[in-house]
Amino acid sequence: MPKELGRFPLAHAGFIEVYDNDAGLKDMFITTFNPALPYFHDPVFMMSNPGSKLDSVNDWADSLVTLGVSATAYWPNFPVRMPKEVVGFEGVVQTSGFLVPGKNTGKLELYNLNDNSRGPIDIAAGQDKDWSYHWVIWKDIDDDGLLDAFTARFRVPGFLEGGDPISQLVWFKNPGGDAPSSGHTWAWQHFIVLTGGPDVYFEETLYEVCNPDCKEYSVIVTGELWNERIMLYYVENAPGSGGWGNPHNIQSVVVDAAPGQPFEAKFGDINNDGKLEIFASAYDTRKGNETGNLWLYQEQEGGEWTRTALASGFVAHAYLFGGSMAPGKSMLFWPSEEYKATPTEFGPMPKPWIALSGDDDGVHYIMFPTSEDPDNMDYDIQVMVDTEATTAGTMAVVDLDGDGFTEIISAGYTAGTVYVYSFKP
Repeated sequence: MPKELGRFPLAHAGFIEVYDNDAGLKDMFITTFNPALPYFHDPVFMMSNPGSKLDSVNDWADSLVTLGVSATAYWPNFPVRMPKEVVGFEGVVQTSGFLVPGKNTGKLELYNLNDNSRGPIDIAAGQDKDWSYHWVIWKDIDDDGLLDAFTARFRVPGFLEGGDPISQLVWFKNPGGDAPSSGHTWAWQHFIVLTGGPDVYFEETLYEVCNPDCKEYSVIVTGELWNERIMLYYVENAPGSGGWGNPHNIQSVVVDAAPGQPFEAKFGDINNDGKLEIFASAYDTRKGNETGNLWLYQEQEGGEWTRTALASGFVAHAYLFGGSMAPGKSMLFWPSEEYKATPTEFGPMPKPWIALSGDDDGVHYIMFPTSEDPDNMDYDIQVMVDTEATTAGTMAVVDLDGDGFTEIISAGYTAGTVYVYSFKP
C-alpha cells in the first residue's frame, strides 16, 4: 500500500487531473462544485509543478490558484488537456454542466496556461438548449488539418418540454485563425454525429482488422449513463472515407446491454496478453439490488464479450441530488518503474494494479492482481483512504516528481479534503 504524504482542505473537490506541460513539468487541476448554490459559478483550481512540493502537502492549499482568475462554470467536470496545435496556445478545456437545477448550463471553456489571466473562451456558446459536457477528444474530424473538439453531451428536458433525457455525440469544428481576446465567446460550428448514444465519457483506440485485407478502424468505447449499457462505436479510419464526419459510416456493438448505470468505460490490457479489454464501473439501480461492480469485458472468438466482476458489492450512500453511484473512476497503473520492469514467469512485465474511486461510498481503493497468470482475473481490494463521508471524488495517478514512484492524489468531495499518497518507500 502507498503511504500518505499529507492532506489539505478543499471544499467540494471533485475531478482531479495532472497533465504534462510544454516546459517538461506537470500541472494539477482540481474542479469543485457546490450543489447547494444554484446559479453560482464553481471554481477550478490549478497548481504548477506539484512534484516539487511533496514534502509540504499539508500546505498545498496555499499554492492553489483559480483557473482563469475567477470562477465561470456551473458544475465543472473533467479538465482536459489542450495541445498547442489546437488554437496556438497550450491549455486545457474545462467541461461543465450537470443535472442539478441552476448548474445545467454546460460549457467547453478554453484556458491559456501561459497566461492564466486570459480566458476562458467558450467554444460551445450559442446553443439553443442547455447541455452538460464531461469529456473532449482532440481529433481532426473533417481532414482539414485542424484538431476539432469531439465530445458527448446530454440534457434532461424541462417539465413543460417533457420526455426522456437526450444524449448526443457531437463535434465542434475548429475554425482556425487566432482566438479572440479574453472574455469573449468563440462559438464553433457543431455537428451531431449520433443521437441516443454516448453521453458522458468515452475513449478512442485504433484497431486493425485483417480478413483478408487489412483495414484500420477508429473505435470508441463508452458507458452510456442514460441507456445503461456498454457500447463500442467505430468507423473505418481511411483517407477520404469521411470517418466520424459522416454519420452513415458509424457502426456499433453492444458489449453489455444491462451492466447497471455506468460511471465510465475504458480500454486497457489488464492481463498483458496484447489484447485490449474493456473495464467499466456501474451501479445496479434496481430496487433491492442496489450494489455496484467493476466489470471486465473480454472479446471472444465469435466477437461476443464475456463479463467478469473484478470487484463487486459496492454500496452507495443515499445522495440528496439525484441517484447515487458506486464505484466511480478507475485507472490502471504500476506502483513504480522498477516494479513495471520486473519480469514474471508469464512475461516481461507484471499485471497493472487498479486505483478505484468508490464515488458515493466515500472510499478510495487499491486493487492488486492475485496472480500473474493471464487467465486469472482475481483481484484483492484494499482501502487506501476512507474519507468517512458520503462521496469521494476522482483521483490522479502519476509520478509527480519523476523519481520512478507513483503518487495518487484523491479527492474527498464531501469531506472537503484532498489526500496525497506515494509508493516511494
